[in-house]
Amino acid sequence: GDAHHAHHVADAHHAHHAANAHHAANAHHAANAHHAANAHHAANAHHAANAHHAANAHHAANAHHAANAHHAANAHHAANAHHAANAHHAADANHGFHFNLHDNNSHTLHHAKANACFDDSHHDDAHHDGAHHDDAHHDGAHHDDAHHDGAHHDGAHHDGAHHN
Repeated sequence: GDAHHAHHVADAHHAHHAANAHHAANAHHAANAHHAANAHHAANAHHAANAHHAANAHHAANAHHAANAHHAANAHHAANAHHAANAHHAADANHGFHFNLHDNNSHTLHHAKANACFDDSHHDDAHHDGAHHDDAHHDGAHHDDAHHDGAHHDGAHHDGAHHN
């Protein structure tokens, strides 16, 4: 619906993880995010409810993989952190709504917000996001292996500003 790869849930990239986060409701993989309802992988975060992997973090309710974050409710990965409701990959984060990504402008914005938003500058192992990704990660400025998205993609990825 309103995410990069909403093919997994209603309004997120891979909403198969939550409702409003990256993998949840409002995050990257959630209802209205990259992989969830409104986030990356959760309800409103990345992977949790409101923390790094909870409600308000990257992976929480409002984060990357949660309700309104990347993987959580309201953070990147938790309640109110990196992976939750209001973080990198949440409803209003890099991978949240994804601005109907698939266009360079949205993608750039999405990565600018996301990568700069939460993770470290460098990731050398398996991480969710960061400026640099050298292994299997979800997103980051640079991707050298299998990732979901990033500014640069050198292998099998879902999306990114550049595809090689």
